[in-house]
Amino acid sequence: MTNSKKRKDSNGRILKKGESQIRPNLYKYRWTDEEGKRQGFTATTLEKLREQEEVINKEIVLGVSRTSITLNEQIEIYLKTKNNLQTSTKSNYQYYYEHSIKDSRIGKMKVVDIRKSDILLFYKRHSDSGYSNGTIKILQRLIRPALQLACDDNIILKNPSDGCTKDYPTEFEKKYALTFAEEKEFLDRVQNRPRMKRYYPMYAIMLKTGMRISEAIGLTWDDVDMNKREIDINHQVQCRTVNKQYVQYAGKPKTEAGMRVVPMTDEVHKLFLEQRKVWLSTTKNPDFEVDGYRNFVFVSHVTGKCMDHNNVRRMLRRIVALNSEREIQLPHISPHILRHTAATRLAESGCDIKVM
Repeated sequence: MTNSKKRKDSNGRILKKGESQIRPNLYKYRWTDEEGKRQGFTATTLEKLREQEEVINKEIVLGVSRTSITLNEQIEIYLKTKNNLQTSTKSNYQYYYEHSIKDSRIGKMKVVDIRKSDILLFYKRHSDSGYSNGTIKILQRLIRPALQLACDDNIILKNPSDGCTKDYPTEFEKKYALTFAEEKEFLDRVQNRPRMKRYYPMYAIMLKTGMRISEAIGLTWDDVDMNKREIDINHQVQCRTVNKQYVQYAGKPKTEAGMRVVPMTDEVHKLFLEQRKVWLSTTKNPDFEVDGYRNFVFVSHVTGKCMDHNNVRRMLRRIVALNSEREIQLPHISPHILRHTAATRLAESGCDIKVM
């Protein structure tokens, strides 16, 4: 066959097998995949069409199987394969998937069509809308392994998400301990406010034992042995908004070291006795439980249920906001700062670091 009889585009360029020109600025390429199904894609120029053809031909040689699976479907497959994730971690992933990826353009895109630029733009839009670098990295911890699974399954040739978060360095919360004066000021403010006073034992126990907020909220009276003066930390209660509903769930501590027995000092023992009085005077919801755990030590006087993470943090902000009324000024205080302060006091007392 001579060149004059070959198909050409409107510019007189010879079209290869599978190529066609639909209109002046639209080209199409069609081929048959390994399952015998006809596949195709379009491009605005012949050059762009052939760039993509080269990728497809390379995939065919390497045995890569193009499918119509979307990123959403691929993430759901990935999550189903992970049977060793902590309940809290899996819930976090599910939350960010449903709230940040599922309804997005990239979530609905076919995995085979996603380019690195698509992921970079997706992260940039979320960063511009106020997402922290830490949240961007959580999204990457979902997207990257899901796409890597697609690579391993020969759905795509390479992972387009590799290196997409290098411009989002990890942000670490500034770690500092309250001074002795600040610690006393903090507890004085709690004890001297009528609406906060009932929560004084809770904050003081967190400050004196170094319990995480999720461990303190999840603590039940079955975990507290007043005779042996021991606190058994064997679970935690986390919270998350799922499908616009606030959900609390229980799980094991993050690490093996998180499973521990904390001895009570005389001061902490007295605080638990005080908390027992507060607990007895609080009207509790008799039907409330979190994944089988009941009889919580720290109970909200409003709901009768175990304390809420957000309310604990909200009260801390209110306590610090009293700076305008007080001589001693408090820095920002989070539950982690209380924990860090407890560790610092142990170190100052000469406690062995492994014990600490």
